[in-house]
Amino acid sequence: MKNLTIIGLTPFEKPDVNLMPKLYQAGAYPFLSLGNQLTSAQESLDELEQLAIPACGIYIPNAEFKSLQIPEKVKYIILPAGSSIQLTSDIPILYQVNSIEEARQAEKSGAKGIIIKGNEAGGLVGYESTFVLFQRVIKEIQTIPIWVQGGIGLHTAAAAKALGATGIVLDSQLALFPESVVPKTFKELCSKLNGTETKVIGQTKFS
Repeated sequence: MKNLTIIGLTPFEKPDVNLMPKLYQAGAYPFLSLGNQLTSAQESLDELEQLAIPACGIYIPNAEFKSLQIPEKVKYIILPAGSSIQLTSDIPILYQVNSIEEARQAEKSGAKGIIIKGNEAGGLVGYESTFVLFQRVIKEIQTIPIWVQGGIGLHTAAAAKALGATGIVLDSQLALFPESVVPKTFKELCSKLNGTETKVIGQTKFS
């Protein structure tokens, strides 16, 4: 898992290919979120093949993407916990988990690593905050690498590393990069947020 201390995942589940070289230049390991449209996902992968970066990862959101032609430079894949995607490649899988149960299942399924995604992150999340969930998981699961995603800043990143995390995942923060294709008005809105604005809709059971 060398050089995966900081994973840069293109924000808002958008295939922002333009960000990938900049993430690599900044020292992060670039991951391309493929979005939710199969056609645009494949087009983005074709563009990715032309980029002057030696290696990268991708995030595949659902089983509809199993027919994708994945470039050789893709060395890691992030999947949501419980994903039913059956991939023919032997690319290492990192599972994005929202609960201790999902973390246990990912470990049993042979995941090469897990990403703890707390309720400060966007999209599908669990009830607990990233740091609380991470502390529960790291006590139980120590056989595979663990990254943390959601509510990550300078101090929380250092604390997670001190407690045994392999690294961190940056996603929505990257929308403020000049190279990001996120519209200017949305960037201005994001620049005023501090993370406390997130809300959990519904509840997830955990033990």
